[in-house]
Amino acid sequence: ESDHAPATNAEGGNRKKRATRAANNQGISGDIGVRDPNIPTSVCITATHHDRETTPRHRASRKRSTPTSGRRKESKDNIRVMFTGVAPTKKHKQMINDIGAMLIDSIEDAASATHVIATDGKTKLRRTPKLMICFCKTSNILGIEWLEQSAKEQKVLDPNDFLLLSDREAEKTYNFKLSDSLKNGAIARSGGGVLGGWYVYICSGVAGNKAPSAKEMKLIAEAAGATMLYSLAEKNVIDPAKSIIITSDPATKSQVKERGVDRVTSMGGHICTTSWLFQTMITQSLADVSDDKNMGHRSKRKAETKSPPSTGKRKSARRR
Repeated sequence: ESDHAPATNAEGGNRKKRATRAANNQGISGDIGVRDPNIPTSVCITATHHDRETTPRHRASRKRSTPTSGRRKESKDNIRVMFTGVAPTKKHKQMINDIGAMLIDSIEDAASATHVIATDGKTKLRRTPKLMICFCKTSNILGIEWLEQSAKEQKVLDPNDFLLLSDREAEKTYNFKLSDSLKNGAIARSGGGVLGGWYVYICSGVAGNKAPSAKEMKLIAEAAGATMLYSLAEKNVIDPAKSIIITSDPATKSQVKERGVDRVTSMGGHICTTSWLFQTMITQSLADVSDDKNMGHRSKRKAETKSPPSTGKRKSARRR
């Protein structure tokens, strides 16, 4: 073994010298990616590295990492688009993505919407729970044109140029003026919301009876700035005079007889119907909570109880 070792080392050195001379004289094979057996592996160029640098996919990934994409990500957090009354199409969803905005759909997220698309130009505005919540949070109530034009220019356009200021059919149906509601909403938000400082209790049987679900009713009231009351127990009612008890329209006997209703109303609390609540949301104006028109069965019963019989009836009774 010791006799063959030197010979082996000499042979290896000669082989390495021949490979180096071959690399210097012949260079790299013209066939990229095909290894010349006479060239050491360390100087062989493979097609894999070359292709990775020049493929369209690689170029696209490099393009996505530009500063512009960072700005778009930031924009996506700030621009939150909600559709209500109309459903977004696949094309609309792509438009939202193209301008770097985010589409939100859940009613739990409605209060965070910054831009609200309430009509596609073909259908009238609808007084949905989402819309009532959004009215409390933003004046950016828009038509689909805002999104289409923004996508066309590849940027988020100023919503003030696309505000939905009129919808005659909806205004007639819901008895309000859209432009006034947007102005009222801005004023109300500066003071904590149209129901800011008020406490709201929703009677049993209201939700789902020509009204949104219990969860939606709660979200509507809270978006308006109200504090929810889940019981009319004395320890829960901090300020009876600033408490509103919501009933169905008209109120049911069981609702006005609920535990705590008489006590709270006797201390200045107010009974109002769902119609009053929805009108307050759509107009963003707090109607007089003491107005009998806003109240249900109990107010009518009180009125009947307090109305004295006429003089004529008394006389006729005595004659009989």
